[in-house]
Amino acid sequence: MKRIFLISLLFSLAGYCLAQEGTNFEDLTFKEALAKSQATGKKLFIDCYTKTCGPCKYMVKFIFPLKECGDYFNSNYICIMKDMEEGDGIDIAQKYDIRVYPTYLILNHDGTVYCRLDGGAVSSPKEDFVQKVKDAIELAEANRKYSAGARDRSFLKEYIKILRVHDKKRLQTVMSETMIQLGVDKLCEPENWTLIKTEINNVDTPLFRYLVENRATFSKHLGQQEVEDKIISVYSEEFRVLKMMGIDFDKRMTDLKQFEKDHYKGALPLRYRMLFFHIINKGQKDRVDEILKVLQNMNKELPDEANRMSVLRELTGFERIANQQQKEKASTYLQEISNNLQPNNAAYVQSLITRIKK
Repeated sequence: MKRIFLISLLFSLAGYCLAQEGTNFEDLTFKEALAKSQATGKKLFIDCYTKTCGPCKYMVKFIFPLKECGDYFNSNYICIMKDMEEGDGIDIAQKYDIRVYPTYLILNHDGTVYCRLDGGAVSSPKEDFVQKVKDAIELAEANRKYSAGARDRSFLKEYIKILRVHDKKRLQTVMSETMIQLGVDKLCEPENWTLIKTEINNVDTPLFRYLVENRATFSKHLGQQEVEDKIISVYSEEFRVLKMMGIDFDKRMTDLKQFEKDHYKGALPLRYRMLFFHIINKGQKDRVDEILKVLQNMNKELPDEANRMSVLRELTGFERIANQQQKEKASTYLQEISNNLQPNNAAYVQSLITRIKK
């Protein structure tokens, strides 16, 4: 009996030790926690959760009890947990605009935000939550330095490196703010062009607009195909992802027509794809003849079969906006196109014709 009791006691003590190894969340009010933060010189870490939040529960059960979490958080922070739907958690949620759970706040002694992780949970102990917090702090500190005016070359190089990993959206802004002033010659240097080529992927980003506006000069340094591939790929990806939602259609059409004048081979098929989708998606029955005109001249204007097929795949829903006469014309033109296609593509076009004729 004594043996069983001793074994039970040992397990209990082992469990207690493990609990002590983990993160020490103190039972303090927000005001008390800030006061203790100031007294100890430690920043305040707040786990902002709700009772119905699954990831919040996972973190409390599996991540915060880890020794590595305890070592880091207990040494550096006063830690508290607050339900955002009750007690002073309601005020915290309102004051810091907490909308995603869990959110982790790291506050200075005066209650100002030092760093925050919105939706910062991890889903496995293999994911290093401590490193995730450290990365977020590194990003927050770099953002503060940049906002304070730091622009020296070594800092910007490191800052861009951090942003490439942790904040792609801000990266586009920072690159635009710091690189346009370098001018085309510098931007065409391998290191800078690689950055532009891999990271600038928003049509309306100032640095991308600068590339578009100065594409002839860029082409002299890099070759037209290199510049064309980059520009058309960004427009194509925007269309693929957004399918015209939030896209300035008229502006994109104007851009693509300019690229056609520069003999960018990918500009015309992309413009036709966007035109087809726009007319059909908007239900513009008065513009169906524009689609028919493209179909009529497609074999001549788009000799590349892959380009023709990319445009034809945007005909989905054409039968909903075309009248009977327009459907017959479309079927005739599509048959002519089908006659010049490989068997698998021809079969796809035949299915289009069948659908349109119904």
